[in-house]
Amino acid sequence: MGVRYFNADSNQNYTRPTGFVFPNGLSSLPVLNSIDYLIVAGGGGGGRERGGGGGAGGFRTSNSFTANGTYTVVVGAGGPGSTSISAKGVNGSNSGIYNVSTSIWSTGGGGGGSAASPFHVGAAGGSGGGGAGNAGGGAGGPGTPGQGNNGG
Repeated sequence: MGVRYFNADSNQNYTRPTGFVFPNGLSSLPVLNSIDYLIVAGGGGGGRERGGGGGAGGFRTSNSFTANGTYTVVVGAGGPGSTSISAKGVNGSNSGIYNVSTSIWSTGGGGGGSAASPFHVGAAGGSGGGGAGNAGGGAGGPGTPGQGNNGG
């Protein structure tokens, strides 16, 4: 069974699916004008063999967000790991909430560096991907300020 939504008409009269019974102590859906949110993006994929680890997805949070209208929510997927020692892991996908007047996004995690030069440096992301640990090594990718950390 899919998710059911409450709908309000212009007089703020709420409708509910046929047969729905409110839980004890709850008689109607409140009108929200402020919400808390935590948005986490998908993590990055790691590099193959001696490659670096993928970075964590960036995150954004607020406990004083003023909501205005209906929002679309996007949940970002994690990036796949590398299938070749000469390719980085794939960055994770961004996550966010948005409508016509507001847009809030978290950046996907950076892919891990590969074991083969010149691709051994981790990719930029919410948290940057790790650099490869092979001879000569690679630097970690940069993280997005306010969302994550630099890769190692």
